[in-house]
Amino acid sequence: MTDDINNPATPAPSTPDPFNVSALRLNNIITDEVGTQKILAHVRVGKPDKQSFFQLNPDPDYRIMMAILELKDENETYAVLPDIAVQFPGEIRQVLIRLGVTTQAVPFLWPVPLPQNDGRENPWYRTARLAAEYAEKDWVRMVANRGAGCYDIKIAAPGLPEPQWPSEDLSQLLRVAFSGGKLIDRIDHPVINRLLGR
Repeated sequence: MTDDINNPATPAPSTPDPFNVSALRLNNIITDEVGTQKILAHVRVGKPDKQSFFQLNPDPDYRIMMAILELKDENETYAVLPDIAVQFPGEIRQVLIRLGVTTQAVPFLWPVPLPQNDGRENPWYRTARLAAEYAEKDWVRMVANRGAGCYDIKIAAPGLPEPQWPSEDLSQLLRVAFSGGKLIDRIDHPVINRLLGR
C-alpha cells in the first residue's frame, strides 16, 4: 500500500488564461443572431438626403395623398386627419406620401409636393416630382441647385444592388413614422394649441 503522505501531490491542472490572445480572437465576424426578427422602430419623414441615392416603391399601395403640418424650426412633420386639416388651410400642406429606401436599405417616407391649385408651377416642386418619377426605376440623388432655384437630379451608374423594401405595409409604416404624438387627430392637440396661441 502506497503511503499518500510520503508521495508529493499531483499538481492541479492550471486554469486557462481568459486573457490569452488566442482565447479572445474572433475567427469569424459576428452576424445577426439566427432566428431573430428585426423590429422597425423608426421611419424618417422628409425629403431624401442630398448625399444618398434612393429609390421609390412604384407600387400604388405604398403611396397616399394626405395632409401634413411641418414645423420647420423643429424639423418635425405631423400627419393631420382630414377633418382637422380643413380648418387650417394656411398651415397644412397636401402631399403625396411615398415610400423610399436608400442604398443602405434605410426606409423613409417622402412627402412629395403636389401641383399647386392656382396653376403656377414652383420649380422646386416640379423638379422634386420629376425626381420621384425617375426614382421609381433608378437609383437617384436629388441635390438643391440654389442658383437655378430647383433640384438637380443625378442617376447612379449601373451596378448598384436592387432596393431592399421593408416587409411592413403602408399602414404599419405610417404608424411607426407618426407615433409619439405626431398624429394631429383632435382640435386641442398640443401643436394646434401652440399655433393658436392657447
